[in-house]
Amino acid sequence: MSAGIELRGAHLREGQVVRLAGVDVYGPAGRLGFLIGRNGSGRSAVLESLAGLARPAPGTVLLDGRDITAVPAHRRAAALGVVLVPARRAVFPALTVAEHLALGGAGRPEPPFAELRPLLRRQAGTLSGGQQQLLALSRALLTDPAVLLLDEPERGLAPAVLTRLHAELLGRTALLTARTLPAWAPPGALVHVLERGRIAWRGEAGELRRRPHP
Repeated sequence: MSAGIELRGAHLREGQVVRLAGVDVYGPAGRLGFLIGRNGSGRSAVLESLAGLARPAPGTVLLDGRDITAVPAHRRAAALGVVLVPARRAVFPALTVAEHLALGGAGRPEPPFAELRPLLRRQAGTLSGGQQQLLALSRALLTDPAVLLLDEPERGLAPAVLTRLHAELLGRTALLTARTLPAWAPPGALVHVLERGRIAWRGEAGELRRRPHP
């Protein structure tokens, strides 16, 4: 079952680098959302904060209104269903494709994408970048997550696969990062535009498309 997730007043530093400076992000239940911005804008920092890999100070993470700021990352994923697919290092190189899928679903689950079926006995470390991305996404989808956090999920994927991924995401609570708003984003998707660790704009995808470009 999908859940709503929220980041409130998040400040995050890494040494002398300010990654987030008072950021509020909303992921309503069952709704697709996008975090848009250049590299270094804070997109990944938002996902890491929501997933528990980074601890904003100050800042609060809410899941369906419940404060989960102190819940560690492994419990957010396993017990609460807040699942992150990072942009890199999203698979275990020594495990086979079948072993990865078994981590996501009970028994011997059918992969969500047919492209993985011929690769079940292959070790993940021998796959191409696009195949590894597809495997990481498949494993996440098989957990039936309450919240899906995807950092640049379209990297390396073929157009036909992307179409099926988009269909899988509709109706879920999902936050995706991208440099610009994808053409396929539904008009009602919630968009946060980030610049230098701050929210520069927030609204629906349809509104963003109608805005005049500078």
